[in-house]
Amino acid sequence: MSNCFQIESFGLEGAIFPPNKALEPRMEFSRCPVVYDSLFFLDFNESGNCIVGASEVAGTFWEGTLLYFKDDKHMENFDYTGHYIYTTTSDGKFIRKNIIALAEDTGNINILSLDEDSTLRPINYFKVIERIPQIAVWRNSSRILCCSQRSVIIWDADSIDRKPCEKFDNYHIESVTCIDTLKKDTNLFLSGGRDRTCCIWDVRAPVPPSVLYTNEFSSISTISWNQDDDNYIVAGTQAGDVYLLDKREPKDFVSVYHCFDVTVNRISFNNSKEFAVCGDINDVLILNSKSDSLEEIYKNAEHTGPVKDLKWHEGILYSCGFGRCLVKHVRQQPA
Repeated sequence: MSNCFQIESFGLEGAIFPPNKALEPRMEFSRCPVVYDSLFFLDFNESGNCIVGASEVAGTFWEGTLLYFKDDKHMENFDYTGHYIYTTTSDGKFIRKNIIALAEDTGNINILSLDEDSTLRPINYFKVIERIPQIAVWRNSSRILCCSQRSVIIWDADSIDRKPCEKFDNYHIESVTCIDTLKKDTNLFLSGGRDRTCCIWDVRAPVPPSVLYTNEFSSISTISWNQDDDNYIVAGTQAGDVYLLDKREPKDFVSVYHCFDVTVNRISFNNSKEFAVCGDINDVLILNSKSDSLEEIYKNAEHTGPVKDLKWHEGILYSCGFGRCLVKHVRQQPA
């Protein structure tokens, strides 16, 4: 089931009114929320509330809109009850039921509070300077993990001094592109980068990271930790492959599957065996990792453009991407 919108034209029969409107520079954020063409992320909290991040990245004034939905049914119809207008962003996550973190392209992590009337208001922020491609969180924790350039940084959303809890520079020799956490343990997380390496981190260790895997051919574009069986990790590459890794056997991979001929954007586990994959293409795949091999068990091409994020909620997969397209993936049950 998809909810895709076409880009609006300038007006009747393509006319622009007033005639010089297209030449006027835009200097202020919109007063009313705009659902832009590019959907970059979505997330659910434990209560089933949802957020979707839309950004305008084609014009001269880059603006983003965060949309808040009471549940997945309202999200499917874009029937939002709360919104926040901000600069463009790459990622957003629920930290707690009513606290949200946004990674803005300005280099800020903006912390928002969700009031009882669904009003979203900023309550804190952290400055990283460079763009933040991804953030991750832990369960029952106010800590936020982010990556930027060759750094991996941990913040506390409740901090009043706005200084990082931990900052790790130059363990990757090129930009860090992706991160993930072991949700139950605030000491453990993953990172991947353009240096083609995946690292597993333990902040308690004298040297926190160790190299889990180095790809021979391509940079690491996304990484995901299996929360139900934390021995296993899946990494996606710029070349369109996904690698099943076992932390007990570092420096090698268990299995590989070629998903696309484009970059893998996100990987999301449903359970200990199934995970979904999306990339800079309109396809969404679900793979099964039984018997230490990867098998495609589902494919959907309803999106109208690149798919940027996907999340599971109560066993159902949702994905979003360009073309203002949000898809609910309902798999047919075997007869």
